[in-house]
Amino acid sequence: MPDIVNIIVNILTSGLPCCLLALGIFLTYRILDFADLTAEGSFLIGASITAAIIYNGGNPFLATILGCLGGAICGFITGCLNRYLKIPKLLSGIITMTATASLAMLIMGLATKEDSVFASQIPLTISPTSTQQTIYTVFWNWDLTNPIITSIVMLVVVAIVVVGIYFFFGTEYGMAIRTTGLNENMARSQGINTTVASIVGVTISNALIGLGGALYVQQTWTVSTISATGYLVIGLASILIGEAIFGKRSFKNWIISVCLGSITYFVIITLAVKFGFPTELKSLLYAILITIALCLPMIKKGIIELWFKCKSRRNKNA
Repeated sequence: MPDIVNIIVNILTSGLPCCLLALGIFLTYRILDFADLTAEGSFLIGASITAAIIYNGGNPFLATILGCLGGAICGFITGCLNRYLKIPKLLSGIITMTATASLAMLIMGLATKEDSVFASQIPLTISPTSTQQTIYTVFWNWDLTNPIITSIVMLVVVAIVVVGIYFFFGTEYGMAIRTTGLNENMARSQGINTTVASIVGVTISNALIGLGGALYVQQTWTVSTISATGYLVIGLASILIGEAIFGKRSFKNWIISVCLGSITYFVIITLAVKFGFPTELKSLLYAILITIALCLPMIKKGIIELWFKCKSRRNKNA
């Protein structure tokens, strides 16, 4: 493939699974006002379950659904810890995320059937003769357009999820969840069961993150206990970049901005590496990007104020 096409494909295959991650984090942090740290755990569980089923020759579509369900269960546990056991939101997420590390090793160990019931990784062997197949290989036909087809399939999945989220949160129950995050006391006074609404919201959020992990492992063909490390930061950065650049004028615009923020994030990362930025300094680049994203609203406001001042001076001189 031409170099520019290869760069675009790399950006899409990296950024599209993270669109789902960012959307999941967006639902808890922005819609529910729930500081949930379960994200990396849900991502890892989704990837582990999907890889385990595919490793043993299972149906990749079923594996993807079960990976999504695994993420949902993580969110459900976090929500129950917070709502029923009255554990603070941050600690609830930390407890679940901590537990998922061991659970993921158990899932991978049982799948690979090694001497120990625990394993730290699952490498997949994807080929025309292998029983291990992904949701992408159904459309590949094993030719040189594989990465492009992978990107298209990912794009279709993300588009379906975005449309689904938009319509669900426009329903009566979706609005109840949004109201719970906006003002829980007011929601309760309107007869909304805020406990259930909060748990459902966190469950949906982590289901999306688990789905992102399921897509990720089928694109990289491997999962390990460190696969999800740093992805919470990537999701938060995607939200901040999307809001700062593309705005949040309406709910539809907001969720599209989050997705575009994820793609923009990986555009910056990919171009930085392409132009010689040391991969060892990626963490530093992540920190710089988040700082810039947080400062963008202030920068935009300053530019607008400067433009109006210049315009006012020109009118006076005229």
